[in-house]
Amino acid sequence: MDPTLGTMIRFASASCRRATAATRIAAALLKAPIVAPLVATLLLLGPAGAGRAQDSPPDSVPGAVPAVPPPEGTPPDEEVRPAGITYEVDITGVEDEALRGTLRDASTLVELKDDHPPSLIGLERRADSDRDRLQTALRSAGYYDAKLDIRIEEPAATGTLPAGGKAPPVKVTVAVTPGPLYHIKTVTVRGANGSTLPKDVTTDDLGLVAGAPAVAQKVLDAESELVGRLSKRGYAFAKASDREVVVDHSDRTMDVAYTVDPGPLTRYGATRIEGLETVDEDLVRGRLAWKEGQVFDPAATDKARQDIAALQVFDTVRVRMADEPGPDGVTPVIVSVGERKRRFIGGGVTYSTQDGLGANAYWGHRNLFGGAEQLRVGVDVGRVAGSSGGTSSKSNDLPDLRFSVNFRKPDFLAVKQSLLVNFAVVNDQPPAYSRVASELTVKLERPLTDQLTVSYGLTGERGRVRTEDTTYQTSFIGVPLGAAWNGTDNLLNPTSGQRASLQVTPWFPVGGDTKSPFTSVLLNGSTYYDLGTDGRYVAAARIGLGSILGTSLADIPPDHRFYAGGGGSVRGYGFQKAGPRDRYDDPVGGRSLFEIGAELRIKVTESIGVVPFVDAGTVYDKAYPDFSEPLRVGAGLGLRYYTDFGPLRVDVGVPLNPASGDARWQLYLSLGQAF
Repeated sequence: MDPTLGTMIRFASASCRRATAATRIAAALLKAPIVAPLVATLLLLGPAGAGRAQDSPPDSVPGAVPAVPPPEGTPPDEEVRPAGITYEVDITGVEDEALRGTLRDASTLVELKDDHPPSLIGLERRADSDRDRLQTALRSAGYYDAKLDIRIEEPAATGTLPAGGKAPPVKVTVAVTPGPLYHIKTVTVRGANGSTLPKDVTTDDLGLVAGAPAVAQKVLDAESELVGRLSKRGYAFAKASDREVVVDHSDRTMDVAYTVDPGPLTRYGATRIEGLETVDEDLVRGRLAWKEGQVFDPAATDKARQDIAALQVFDTVRVRMADEPGPDGVTPVIVSVGERKRRFIGGGVTYSTQDGLGANAYWGHRNLFGGAEQLRVGVDVGRVAGSSGGTSSKSNDLPDLRFSVNFRKPDFLAVKQSLLVNFAVVNDQPPAYSRVASELTVKLERPLTDQLTVSYGLTGERGRVRTEDTTYQTSFIGVPLGAAWNGTDNLLNPTSGQRASLQVTPWFPVGGDTKSPFTSVLLNGSTYYDLGTDGRYVAAARIGLGSILGTSLADIPPDHRFYAGGGGSVRGYGFQKAGPRDRYDDPVGGRSLFEIGAELRIKVTESIGVVPFVDAGTVYDKAYPDFSEPLRVGAGLGLRYYTDFGPLRVDVGVPLNPASGDARWQLYLSLGQAF
């Protein structure tokens, strides 16, 4: 018996409760792996012989049908079944689908159905091994008077095999009579060796109440909850020292009694950091969420682990108390880490029918000066092949190029506040314009809560932007102010929750052709809903709103206007193409933006998914969307290949109300969901 999970079981009737001699037997856990609900359940045995099939003759397997000898004259090669016995399993007498599923998960006959036993005797042995397993499963669900009858019915032997050379499957019937469901009668908690438990450690809200089904897993869950409550109160070494379950067959009830040892009230002692090689120890200590002498809090311990891991320089992070409590409960803390490789390289490829083939490559360092400083140098190249751009007078002969250097310093001036420095030199030629520019942004980023992050800083840019009619010399100082809220369960592939981001950037001209300052506002939000419980069917929707305040559309350089269309916007349309056009059929952009989108993410297998989607949106020359322009609508179907680092995306979109000259369809390839 497992000494940590074993349970003393008493079976008593009304009469034996009044007597002094109650029947006690030891319970054993089901050792063979079945499924999670049964691995840790109680094996509560009923009276001797309860639930067994009828007595079997000596020297036979209970419930087995004797093998039928082959008829005389059967050829030798038909007397043996080298491929093994094929069979079908039918569980009868169970109307509750949840209970039926529990029995099927517990059954060796079901689990090994495709692993054919070599002979009928092997099948009989497999059936016999199922009896205890299925009785255990029934007791775990609260059925202590259940009866089982497993019968094997082999097709009558004919001496010849049917057409195709395969014998018909043997029929195995598992007839179950669950009997009445037992219920909880009383639940009590007491301290080990007469110790006193904290007042708020009670049986309330444990999931075990009088009259509830006597489900074994809930008995174990309640025990874990009790220990967890003590841990939250600061008793880090609390444990359940005993669990006594009494099943009364006279009134079909269960009494549960827990004995809990709280141990000493624990306080944080000195912290030891293990595994550091190049990362500064002070950086790790700065992420500890407690002070020495503070009462133990498991939430603070777990928070420290998450905050240290967020530095992105460690493969493994473990935060734990020492194995034994210290004097007066003051216990050392051990933080164990394993550092990641400091340098990394990577690259990727994108493709769309509008923009053609693109590629990117980057090199990075995760711990530049020992304080988890991150440096990333990258090159992005677009329109390498297959692009329709680069033929107008506003374009040059070069592909789209972007050289960038990104630096991030965590815990800058304050814990969890990061300094971000981004520099880029850009030559890009989207459908609306051609631009050559340099950009420098310096900002601070700080999480206010686990979900909400704010950022603020300064940015400067200088460049030249050309359209078919006009060339703009631009020079701006901007003040980017941002807020992002993320309540989803996964960054790259969310299945539930919501996201929202707000970016407000006042722009001030410091030379160039633009004389009037203006402010750009962009709001995006998305929501995700799991239609099931396992992420196989996820409904997702998004909305985007943008506005530029302070000046007219003509005074805003084309690279600061809003555009709609493309793989991250309105699919089915080319990049920037879901909006009004000029006389050259180039997008003119707008002062305001409106976009909506919805899709259903369906997982066909664990790694393959399909995504039907519909998007709509456009831009307007007013400061706010006035819907003077028709919404451009696109729909299509996507394919997802799910990997450990995020889904690979292939989307094919069709414009439903295209403008004259628009392509009939668009193909998009990228990493990550569309939103």
